[in-house]
Amino acid sequence: MPVIEVKLYDHRVTDESVPKMIEKLTDALAESSGAAKEHIQVVIQGVSPKHWGIAGKPAA
Repeated sequence: MPVIEVKLYDHRVTDESVPKMIEKLTDALAESSGAAKEHIQVVIQGVSPKHWGIAGKPAA
């Protein structure tokens, strides 16, 4: 069963954005891989920029 894991800055993870992301990611994987939508799982996590490093430094 395919699983898509997405990590974004926490301010991008909202009640409005998550259902859209789940739908679009599921559609894209089903179309590109042939996997049945009912077998695709999507996990979206919000991460504080304080806990996200870029080029060796915290993003916040």
